[in-house]
Amino acid sequence: MSEPNIYVSLAVCRAREPERNVVIDTGAENPREQVLRRRNNSVDMGMGRYLAMWAALALATACGQNREQQATQEPVAQVGDVQITGEQLRRFALDVLPGLRPAKQGQAARQDYLQTLIDRQLMLRAARDMNLAKEPAIRVKGLLQRREYLANLYRQRDLHPRAQIDDADIERFFYEQGLDRERQVTAIMVSTEAEAQKVRQQLVAGASFAEMAAQHTLDPRVAERGGKLGYMNRSMARSIGIPNQVFDDQQSNAISAPLPIGPRFHLVRFIDERRAEVSSQREFLAKGLVKAEKIKIEQQQVELFAYELNWQLTARGLANVRSLAKAQTEADRQHPAANAALFTYDGGQVPVDEYLEVVKKHQVTNPAALQDSAAIAAFARRTILPELMLAEAAQKAEYHQQPKAARWLAGAAEELLVKAIYQRQVGDKVAVSEAEIDSYIAAHPDRFMIPESICFDELIAHDKQEAQQLKEHLTGEEEWVTLAENRNLEIRPRGENGLVCMHSYNSIPYPDLWQALQQAKIGSVEGPVQTREGFALFKVASKKPAQPEPTQQAQQRAQAMLLQQAEQRRFDQWLAKLHMQYRDEVKIDEEQLTAALPEALLASLVRETQDN
Repeated sequence: MSEPNIYVSLAVCRAREPERNVVIDTGAENPREQVLRRRNNSVDMGMGRYLAMWAALALATACGQNREQQATQEPVAQVGDVQITGEQLRRFALDVLPGLRPAKQGQAARQDYLQTLIDRQLMLRAARDMNLAKEPAIRVKGLLQRREYLANLYRQRDLHPRAQIDDADIERFFYEQGLDRERQVTAIMVSTEAEAQKVRQQLVAGASFAEMAAQHTLDPRVAERGGKLGYMNRSMARSIGIPNQVFDDQQSNAISAPLPIGPRFHLVRFIDERRAEVSSQREFLAKGLVKAEKIKIEQQQVELFAYELNWQLTARGLANVRSLAKAQTEADRQHPAANAALFTYDGGQVPVDEYLEVVKKHQVTNPAALQDSAAIAAFARRTILPELMLAEAAQKAEYHQQPKAARWLAGAAEELLVKAIYQRQVGDKVAVSEAEIDSYIAAHPDRFMIPESICFDELIAHDKQEAQQLKEHLTGEEEWVTLAENRNLEIRPRGENGLVCMHSYNSIPYPDLWQALQQAKIGSVEGPVQTREGFALFKVASKKPAQPEPTQQAQQRAQAMLLQQAEQRRFDQWLAKLHMQYRDEVKIDEEQLTAALPEALLASLVRETQDN
């Protein structure tokens, strides 16, 4: 079972606009539709509602308070020892996306917002009662998450500002690497080395390189150009498998030996060269040099910290890794030996279970990572040491105590517990059989159909008169994209086939155009039809009727739908139990609730939902 997506990207901290994309209607209810349906039709809306609304809560926590605070600090509710303040409730309500706000008014809407925060606290309470935070996998995941955040803070504040590159550095690198020399490259790529040798013999015997490229090279675009790849500098050539020595020393018009390029081979010939100016690559080189400088500074700093803090591998920890690596069950791995130090440093240690979790996270299958001391030390130095040392430096600088960082760390720890308890109580307890999947597909065949599609070429004129004039001069043989570019007409996004393709669900935003496409004959110029972009002329290239999805694809989608439904039911049941179990610990102050979300604010939130 996959974990529910509770986190919200910091990149959308101030996102306030509703989603405006056209929804593809496959006949099956998608997760967003389910959330909105349950919001409108049910008091208890289940996990779908909470995932969406907790997103706003996580967002509010991560982004901090960027608006003027007017809400009261007085608690509107208390869940055990935890208080939910009016300020928290207001910030949460304001950050819920418009389409997910409750379609209710007055106290019912206030209670709906508040219930989401209460239920979150109930789930956290259940997770703490089960001591989930102490389980090795969860504890280590939280530890690594915390370290990564603090290490990044230290990078941004203390390391990255030291990576300074000037024009002299750029010019020195440019000339030292020989990037001022560009050679025009031609190549023939084939499947095997033997085939490359055979083609080379023909070229050496006098065969035309362009003709041989057109016949043999595997890239059709290169074949059309007679093997020409264009001008390249030393670095660009190296990226396509041309060694520096070949680029530097091979004479013009000479044919290289077969050079490996991935699983294939190519023959390379240089036919011309020119000198490049550093100004043509200055911006690109600056970015690359700054990035390299950041890496260099970080590596030096990590090594210095490791030396100063006496980082070392312990013999006892190594023996325990070897022992626990053979454990057959998760219970075996929770042996006290798992808490023994594998690495120590002044002020802390890395226990065996943390190392084993990192090995599992990186999906390492090499036995040496669990047996060989040198391999273990090297792996930890690459995957654990950098984040650990930089996080330790951030803590010494007390970055973790600053308000924004403290909020993020607290919120991230809670999100980890919420996901863990949901997976334990819901995700791990539902399953769908193959028989159920097949039965569902048989009962709802319309939900597992590939919709009717029509692909066509198109010109979009600004007005009807312009469209009519265009149509009078079209033969249907023109290159319509070029024509549109020359006339400064809008060009709709096209697929790999170079055509615009529409499906039956596009009949909703484009009813007239879709109907005209269905009626049009293949190859004839039709239109104009008025659309939201302008007046469209079109030439249909292909039509595909609706057809059943491939069996495997249908089964995968059906399984996802059934699992979602099963999780929803299981979550509803579990949440009802939490309400009963902790009912005596939940107290709501109705007066403070009203003050936290006054009528004017509440009305604007509800009205925005209704408008959308």
